[in-house]
Amino acid sequence: MATGNWQVINQMLGSQRMYIVGRVIDPSRPLHIGNIEYAPDSHYTTDKEKAEKQAEDLNKEK
Repeated sequence: MATGNWQVINQMLGSQRMYIVGRVIDPSRPLHIGNIEYAPDSHYTTDKEKAEKQAEDLNKEK
């Protein structure tokens, strides 16, 4: 499992920018879907502020 900070990851899905909370598993490897641990109960959203709040809350739990 990853030990880095949770962060907001954005991606264009169709014509919509979407956000999800995750963290890099292995920082020495390129960023790709297989190198990201997604936050529990995290789902793609168009609400960037909601994703940022979730990442902030998760980082406070550490």
